[in-house]
Amino acid sequence: MTVLLIGYDLRRRGGIERLGHDLRAALEASGQPVQVLDTRRLGPGPIGRGLGRALFLLRLAWASRRCRLLLSLHAGLLRSVEPLLPRRLPRLAWLHGVEVWGSALPPVAASLRRCRGLAASSGYTRQRLLAEPGPWPPVQVIHPPAALWPDGTAPAPLPPGLRLLTVARLAASERYKGHDLLIDALANLGDGDWHWQVVGDGDDRPRLQQRVLAAGLGDRVTFSGAVDDDALRQAYQRCNLLAMPSLCHERPDGSWTGEGFGIAYLEAAVAGRAALACRQGGQTDLVQHGLTGWLVDPTAIAVAAALREALADPGSLARRGAAARQRALQHFGRDRFTAAVAAWLEGQG
Repeated sequence: MTVLLIGYDLRRRGGIERLGHDLRAALEASGQPVQVLDTRRLGPGPIGRGLGRALFLLRLAWASRRCRLLLSLHAGLLRSVEPLLPRRLPRLAWLHGVEVWGSALPPVAASLRRCRGLAASSGYTRQRLLAEPGPWPPVQVIHPPAALWPDGTAPAPLPPGLRLLTVARLAASERYKGHDLLIDALANLGDGDWHWQVVGDGDDRPRLQQRVLAAGLGDRVTFSGAVDDDALRQAYQRCNLLAMPSLCHERPDGSWTGEGFGIAYLEAAVAGRAALACRQGGQTDLVQHGLTGWLVDPTAIAVAAALREALADPGSLARRGAAARQRALQHFGRDRFTAAVAAWLEGQG
């Protein structure tokens, strides 16, 4: 019988969507029959969204009675569909950072406790969950792979100067990604051979572009918008430092911001690029201060200091980029991910 993998619309571009495709490939590679169901609009507006959800629920009610195991890519999705599931159907869930941090956890906690096992994309998320009142099912850390890069891809030579890259949605709801910190830091960086490319799109892009112009940085910053995989690979190859100082902090309403893992850091590492990140969050599983990049406090002063260090010592970018690639290939490869997923499922009985 099959493993039923459920998630939100996997046609979207993002780290969790990539993980969904990677999970399907890992299951198939380990000989596990798998069926994927995701929520998809069936037309524009609320009607299209409602029709898509209705079809998803109908298919789920049918498929869940013909599978041996259900794996949900989202804790919230599992909670919403539980009334449709057979009571004895074994369930697994994947934990993604802010979906189970702070005030997001209590609404889904009961559903997670009913799971046979949980997987977390980072040790940071696992630690945060286990620090909350349980009991919890066993939680396995399984790091996502960097599927952007074909196996055997050699890193491109580093460009001269300081070539920064940020890869993230430009959404007003996700301002924690660090774009504002970088603007403030770059405004005080002074002269030097540097440029910043911003990949991603969203409703916050006009505000960020206006901030860049107001800071007098217009000729040193490029907003590339959303790009396909080929253009994204080229962006990594043109940079020598992934700069994404995502803030990990609690909002007034009890929800949290921060990276559950941050696939961009891993994609950059496989390309042989160091990263600049903040000290807290799932990215700390990968980024090691002084070895594979810079981990800084979430302030413009700290970010600017790290950028000045990189400008003053170009060799540090090469050394840390090479170490980042070595660590990524050794500990975060696709073969390792496939083996970890297979072992995790085997342990569920």
